[in-house]
Amino acid sequence: MPESASRVVKVNGRNRRPWALQSRDRLLKAATDEIARVGFDKARLTDIARLAGMTAGSVYTWFENKEDLFRAALEDALEAQLLGNIHALAGVTELHGDKWMIEAASLVPRNHEDAGITNAQKLLIESYYASWRDPGAREKLLPRLKLHMQTYIDIIERAQANGAIDATHSPKAIAMVLMTVPMGHTLMNLAGMDRIEDSDWMSLALGISSALKPGK
Repeated sequence: MPESASRVVKVNGRNRRPWALQSRDRLLKAATDEIARVGFDKARLTDIARLAGMTAGSVYTWFENKEDLFRAALEDALEAQLLGNIHALAGVTELHGDKWMIEAASLVPRNHEDAGITNAQKLLIESYYASWRDPGAREKLLPRLKLHMQTYIDIIERAQANGAIDATHSPKAIAMVLMTVPMGHTLMNLAGMDRIEDSDWMSLALGISSALKPGK
């Protein structure tokens, strides 16, 4: 007898029972934790499956290979970070007059409420490294990285259309700056350098927003 439609969820073109999605969630969490801990190169599907309390073969029920699992884990980590950022930024009144800057800040893989370097930060760093060193990983990860950048570009283009940013500036160039500054800061933190105080970031963000306004 066919499964009731209400009891089936389509994931990646395949029908899944809702309760089985818990297995996928466990794999994503295990992959995020393991890749953040040891890096993409050293992460092994057998170790990820063990952390998830599953067999290595069960990974392939959901993911084609390690690169596919990494891409899904990166997307999951960024989505979780985005939700946390939106909540944290709701209380940052200094930027409420610059909606586009709030939107851009929500995409940064860390916020002032995070106690330390986040898994989202670590996975982003690993994804750029893997795309550089591993052609197979690049094929899987680069589209997701480009989508992340395009989200920044979309925010900037909307701000330009609304008159908040001078239209003579390149949206791609602004997006690149807004992305690479926090990523470079993450690399320095991972290397042992101290984190910049949130108040200093705030004044910098306000300065960037002011400098990009029309007529500046």
